[in-house]
Amino acid sequence: MRSRSWGFTAAFVLLVIGGAVLVLLSTRSPRATTSPTPIMTLPPTPAPTVPLLPSPVLPTPTPGPLLYTIQEGDTLFSIALAHGVTLDELIEANGLSDPNLIHPGQTIIIPGRTAPIPVGTEAPSSPLPTPLPRPALPSPTPSGPPLVEIASVLGAGDIENEVVRVRNRGGAAWLEGWTLSDAAGNAFTFPRLVLFTGAEVEVHTASGISSPTDLYWGRTAPAWDSGELLTLRDAAGEVVDSYIVP
Repeated sequence: MRSRSWGFTAAFVLLVIGGAVLVLLSTRSPRATTSPTPIMTLPPTPAPTVPLLPSPVLPTPTPGPLLYTIQEGDTLFSIALAHGVTLDELIEANGLSDPNLIHPGQTIIIPGRTAPIPVGTEAPSSPLPTPLPRPALPSPTPSGPPLVEIASVLGAGDIENEVVRVRNRGGAAWLEGWTLSDAAGNAFTFPRLVLFTGAEVEVHTASGISSPTDLYWGRTAPAWDSGELLTLRDAAGEVVDSYIVP
């Protein structure tokens, strides 16, 4: 009887152990296997190509007209001679209605001449002309028909209205040092003045402010008498013209 109970107990124990083993085997999870994630390698991005811009081409400067600033003592006649142009060309280029009305500091155009290009710029294809040296102005002479003449005498004997009109019918004349005189010793000496072709200047006996077209003697009494001979002489004392006062 005892042997059967021991056998039964042993069988029961074996059965319990076998069940436990089955339970353990059934709950054990298989080892998870993980595969490595592939790494994608991108090709290198090429650097952008920057186009090279062409160097700017600087325009060739165009030479402008030659400008001249009038100095003290200048006349259009002397400026024209110094730059190798004619007086008429100088007057026309600057649109001067009265060529006697110029003043120091005034800027005028020299026709047919170009100003030099500043340093550092391209030079023009043709060389610039060199201005001619400024010559000494000759004194007009009375040889041949007179170029400068006494046109008329107005208001003789009246200090406020006494005027002598001097006219130029020839080329430009430099009147500095010329005189208007009579037999009584009255004499007016011309200041620095150029009388151009076709121009006139009036010599007033009374006081006033002189200009290229009107000169004032500054006397307090009349200088000329009706019927007397009035003489115009150049700077050398040569007679240029004479006129009988009406």
